[in-house]
Amino acid sequence: MSLPPLSIVVRTLNSAATLGQVLGALQLLPGDQLVLVDSGSTDGTLELARAYGAEIVSMRKEDFTYGRALNLGFAAARHEWILSLSSHTVPVAADFLERYRRAILRFPAVVTAAVGPLVTNVHEVTLAGGITYFEGDDLRHGFGFGAGNPNSLYRRQAWLGRPFDEALGGGEDLHWYCAGLRAGESVAAIHAARVKYISRAGVKDFYRKGRVDHRAAAALLEPYQPSFGGLLTHGAKLGLYAVLGRTDWRSARNAAAHYFGSWIEARSLRDRPKEPAA
Repeated sequence: MSLPPLSIVVRTLNSAATLGQVLGALQLLPGDQLVLVDSGSTDGTLELARAYGAEIVSMRKEDFTYGRALNLGFAAARHEWILSLSSHTVPVAADFLERYRRAILRFPAVVTAAVGPLVTNVHEVTLAGGITYFEGDDLRHGFGFGAGNPNSLYRRQAWLGRPFDEALGGGEDLHWYCAGLRAGESVAAIHAARVKYISRAGVKDFYRKGRVDHRAAAALLEPYQPSFGGLLTHGAKLGLYAVLGRTDWRSARNAAAHYFGSWIEARSLRDRPKEPAA
């Protein structure tokens, strides 16, 4: 059986520093489609994307939300399966796209989305292969790894019936998955389809992202509750990885800031006065 074609949607804003690594790691097949949704880049991002044959969809920076950008990119997609990638998530394996394609051939009809692990260094432990299917309330504690629209596959027909919520400031992927599970659909985790997160954003950005991510998860799931002891252990592990050269200091620092933001947000939600019973 031939491997299915993919439409690949990448969101960008001044992503020239990392976009070449992402696109260069994709082994596209004839018939694949590469769509770039840009919200005002001025650093050579568009020229780089065009060199890789990308179709450009433009939007104003002031109109950007994650959901709106994805909806624009998905509207331009021609194939039944659409892969959402961030401009700073680099596929770890040379056959990254093939791992998704072969998984698609195995999917039951109820699968409408799939995710791959998001790691900050290639030595992070994840399952080497296989597929885990989530249905019903299986997702109530999350995937167990940093998965979502930085590395996520969607069935276009399902998206047409349920576009992303453009009003959400974050967590639009989790919101979509949970709505699908409530509708009787299934979400797959493709353990071998890993990407490495190499964002050049600063500590403050990752701290804020940690808070936003935890808040979005807490609204839909029973997310992992980070502890102060876990914060110290996580920081020590990241520091050791950096010393051993298994990750760079910037990535270690940003990952620690994200965990710290998640811990702060968890405390804030715990301490918030409960609504009086009706």
